[in-house]
Amino acid sequence: MVPAATWAIFPGEGISQSIQELEQRIVTEWLPAFGYEYANAPDVEVYISPDPQNARYEVWIPVVKKDV
Repeated sequence: MVPAATWAIFPGEGISQSIQELEQRIVTEWLPAFGYEYANAPDVEVYISPDPQNARYEVWIPVVKKDV
């Protein structure tokens, strides 16, 4: 069961290692740029097409607005 949360959803595609690159960019670029941080919940990876050479997926990150 997926917990109730505010989710930032990022689509991706490419070779299987590209999901790690996307996750790194989310943490180092997107979260700080938009003033969010990880919420207290697990992230979710959804594999739409699991072909290792041309995968399509979504990374769901639970977020909360960062206190300023």
